[in-house]
Amino acid sequence: MKTNVTKQVVVRQCDKLFLSQKEAVKYLGMSKDWLEARCEEGTLHYSKVANAIFYIKSEIDRLITDGACSGRQVFRQEVANSKSEAL
Repeated sequence: MKTNVTKQVVVRQCDKLFLSQKEAVKYLGMSKDWLEARCEEGTLHYSKVANAIFYIKSEIDRLITDGACSGRQVFRQEVANSKSEAL
C-alpha cells in the first residue's frame, strides 16, 4: 500500500538582508541540496566569502513568489504588506 506524503513548508519572519546557507535552509525549511540545485540552475545566486555562502534574502523571497502556482497575487500582496509593516 502506497501513501502520498506532502511536505508543509513554513517560511519564518526574517529581517536580514543576507542569509548564510544555514539561515537560508532554516528560513525556507528546505535542504541545503535544494538551495544548491537552485544555484546550479541559475534561479538563485550566492556569494562566497572565505568558506561561507551567503544569499540575498529578497532573491529568496522572489524565488518563492515567482514559483507560486496559485494565489500568486494574494501572496505578493502579503509579502508587500509585511515589508511595509517592518519599516
